[in-house]
Amino acid sequence: MPTSSNQSASDQSPSNQSASNQSAAISVRGLGKEYSLGEDWGADFRETIGNLFSAPFRKGPIRSPRSTVWALRDLDLDVRRGEVLGLIGPNGAGKSTLLKLLARVTEPTTGEFTLRGRTASLLEIGTGFHTELTGRENVYLSGTLLGMRKKEVDRRFDEIVEFSGVSEFIDTPVKRYSSGMFVRLGFAVAAHLDAEILLVDEVLAVGDAEFQRKCIGTIGQVAEGGRTVIFVSHNLAAVQELCTRVLLLDHGGKTAEGAPADIVAQYLKGHSPPD
Repeated sequence: MPTSSNQSASDQSPSNQSASNQSAAISVRGLGKEYSLGEDWGADFRETIGNLFSAPFRKGPIRSPRSTVWALRDLDLDVRRGEVLGLIGPNGAGKSTLLKLLARVTEPTTGEFTLRGRTASLLEIGTGFHTELTGRENVYLSGTLLGMRKKEVDRRFDEIVEFSGVSEFIDTPVKRYSSGMFVRLGFAVAAHLDAEILLVDEVLAVGDAEFQRKCIGTIGQVAEGGRTVIFVSHNLAAVQELCTRVLLLDHGGKTAEGAPADIVAQYLKGHSPPD
C-alpha cells in the first residue's frame, strides 16, 4: 500500500535509514500516481442506466481499454535540508503531480514519501479564498487552511498586507480584485507561513514584473534561511537563479538531474521553450 509520512528520521526504523536519508528533508521512494481517463458505461441509454443500477454489485467500474495513465511513475528522490530543487519539463511531465502528492492533495498509487518538517504549499495561489469575503477575512481563512494559528496570522498580518500591496483594498471583497491583486494576496499569505519545507508551483506564471521579482526574492530568502524548497516553473531563468539542483521530468519519469545550467540546456535541446 502507498504511504506518506512526516516522521522525523529518528522515528523511523534503523533498517530504513541511510546517511543520505537522515540529512534529507524530503525522501521519495517508488512514488507513482495513476489517473483514470474515463469509464465506459455503455454505448446507449439503456446500457448506461443498466450499468448505473448494477454498479453497487460490481467489484469495480467498467473501464474501456487503456483508460488509465501514469502521471508519475517509480520516482526516487532525496532533497537535502536547505536545498532549492527545481522541477522542469514539458506540460504533463508530472511536475505538478509530484507536488500535489507531497502536499497530500492526492494520494499516491504506488510508493511512499517522508517529509521532515512543517510544510507549506503554494500549488494554487489563493487556496481557501472565498470571493464574497474581504481581503482581510480571506487572509485569516487562507492562513488557517494552510496551517497557521490565529495568533500567527495576527502577528504576520501587517507584513502580509504590506507584501501584497493591496492595503487600500484589504476590506473589499476579493471578487472585486483584479487577478493580479488576488494572486499577490494569496502568495503573501502562504509565503509568511513558518515552514521548513516550501512547495512552489508556477507562482511566476501570473503577476507583473514587480510581483515576480518579489516572489523570487522571497523564495531566495526562504532558502538562505536554511529551509527546503521545491520549485516548479517554466521560467527557466528563475530556475537557474534560484535553484541549487534541477530535476528534468518527462512522461512521469526522471530523465536527468544535476546543475541548473546543465539540465536547463539539456531540456532546451529536446524541447522548445514554452510561449
